[in-house]
Amino acid sequence: MRGYKIVIVSELCFSRCGLGLFKIVLGVLQVYPKCTVFVKSAAVYSNVLGLHIHSPTHPVQLPVLQAPFMYLAHWPEYFIVAEAPGGELMGYIMGKAEGSVAREEWHGHVTALSVAPEFRRLGLAAKLMELLEEISERKGGFFVDLFVRVSNQVAVNMYKQLGYSVYRTVIEYYSASNGEPDEDAYDMRKALSRDTEKKSIIPLPHPVRPEDIE
Repeated sequence: MRGYKIVIVSELCFSRCGLGLFKIVLGVLQVYPKCTVFVKSAAVYSNVLGLHIHSPTHPVQLPVLQAPFMYLAHWPEYFIVAEAPGGELMGYIMGKAEGSVAREEWHGHVTALSVAPEFRRLGLAAKLMELLEEISERKGGFFVDLFVRVSNQVAVNMYKQLGYSVYRTVIEYYSASNGEPDEDAYDMRKALSRDTEKKSIIPLPHPVRPEDIE
């Protein structure tokens, strides 16, 4: 496996650099110029990481980019990038913590995960997911969850291999473009150590709508 470096995005960088992805290495501020396309040119960024139209960083999904940067201001530890020895951006994961502790729904959430095509099949996605799960464990989460298109069987199978299972189906969760119908999503979950009885991953017997998601 080729070596790579994992860096957690800094909240300090966020306040100084605006809305690009950035990192601190040995105390030195470094900015990923190509990542500023989150707000300037999502099409360029799509080319950099080979993202498809279903990704939140694709141009047609550009409005949803506002949410991740709000998350970054509150949960910088959930924003992690992987960098190759030569400085190339290999991939990233974005997330947040949310839910009710009283109802045992406090959890980590995967907002976005992407790996550049040339760096796939190296176990990088699994490593990024593992790091997010470790952060969620430290925060006392009961589980980690994510949403994935029902039609994206490659991703669904990958998450299953990482220990995730389908908790529920969310009807028409993804808004379509070009006149195509909206698409359902799987809400997939993985129980963490705090959920000793694995109650958080007991599947719901019926689908829900987006407005029913808390």
